[in-house]
Amino acid sequence: MTTGHLLLSAPSMSGTSLLWYTTRATGIVALVLLTGTVMLGVVGTARAASPRWPRIVTAGLHRNLALTATALVGVHIITTVLDPYASISVVAAFIPFSSPYRPLWLSLGTVGFDLLLAVLITSLLRDRLSHRLWQAVHLMVYVSWPVALWHGLGTGTDTKLPFVLAIDVLCVAGVGWAIWWRLSMTENPMTRLAGLAALAFAPLLTLAFVIFGPLQQGWAQRAGTPTALLGSRTQTQTQTQTQNQTPAASTGASKPVHLVDAKFTGHLTIATAQGQRTITISGSTVAAPKQSFVILLQGAPAGASGVSLTGGTVRIGNSYSGPVIQLAGKNLVAAVSGQAGQRHAVFTLTINGSAVTGTVSLLAETGD
Repeated sequence: MTTGHLLLSAPSMSGTSLLWYTTRATGIVALVLLTGTVMLGVVGTARAASPRWPRIVTAGLHRNLALTATALVGVHIITTVLDPYASISVVAAFIPFSSPYRPLWLSLGTVGFDLLLAVLITSLLRDRLSHRLWQAVHLMVYVSWPVALWHGLGTGTDTKLPFVLAIDVLCVAGVGWAIWWRLSMTENPMTRLAGLAALAFAPLLTLAFVIFGPLQQGWAQRAGTPTALLGSRTQTQTQTQTQNQTPAASTGASKPVHLVDAKFTGHLTIATAQGQRTITISGSTVAAPKQSFVILLQGAPAGASGVSLTGGTVRIGNSYSGPVIQLAGKNLVAAVSGQAGQRHAVFTLTINGSAVTGTVSLLAETGD
C-alpha cells in the first residue's frame, strides 16, 4: 500500500469530529439541566416559594428544564449512533447490554434515557392516567440523575479533564444541598438520620469509584472498550512484554507524553469484512523513553488497498486517545484528550508496503 492509496481516498474528518464533540457537549449540558430539574423537584416537595419565586414559576422552570434535558439526551443519542467511532446501534439506545462497547456504562445511559422517556410519555398522557400512577412514574426522574452521573463518569472520555470533574462535583453538591435542605424540614428524626447517612455515603462511594476507576490508567480497557478500538491484540501483547522487560520505560509511559517531531517506526495491517475496511497503523517512537501508538482508520474499500474514510481513532500509549479530524497528504491530525488535557496529535506518514515511518507531535489546542 502506498501513501497515495491511503491518503488520496480519505476526505476531511470534520463531520466525524463534529459528531464527537456534539455527543460530549450534549451529555455534559444534559447532566447540568437534569441536576437543576432534580434540585427544583426536591425543593418543590416542601412547597417552597417566595415573592420573587412563586410556586407557579418554579414549577414551570422545573418542567421546562426536564423537557430541555430530555431533548438534549435525544441529540446525545442520535450523534452517538451516527458517530462511526464505536458503532453503537439504535437498539443499544433503548435496550441495555445490547452493545459490546463499554456495556455496563453505556447501559446506564440507556436506563437513564428509558426512565426519562417513561416520564415524558406519562406526562403527555397525564389526563388519561391516575394521579398515583403518574406520580410513581414521575419519581423516576430522580432515579435517572445518579444513573446519568455514573454513566458519564464511567463511559465518558472527558472524565479526567479538570473542568468536567468540576462540573460533576458542582452537580453532586447541588443535589446534595437540595436533599439536605429538604431533610432539615423533616419532622421524623429517624427519617432525617437515615437520609443524612445516605447523603454522606453516596458521594463517598462515587468519589472512591472515580479515584480507583476512570482516573486510573487503562480504564478504557477495563470499562469494556472493544480490542479493535484499543489497537490490535498483537500490539497490546508487544507493549505488555516491553513494559515487563523494561520497568523504567513502563514507569515513564504513565506520565504525560511530550512529543515534538518525534521520529517513529511502525507497521500497517489491512482487514476487510462485511464491506468495511479497517487499516491499523501500530508503531512507537525511536528515541527513549519510547511511546507506542495505534492509528485505526475505517471505511469502505477504495481500490485494492485504500479506504474511503468514515471513522478513525488515535491512541498514544495510555495517556491520550481521540478521533481523527483531518487526513490530507502525508499529514494526519487527531483531537486527543487525556489526564493532561486536550491536544492535537499531528502525524506525518511515509508508507512503504507494510512499513510506516514518520514523525509525531503533540500540540496544545490553545497554542501554548
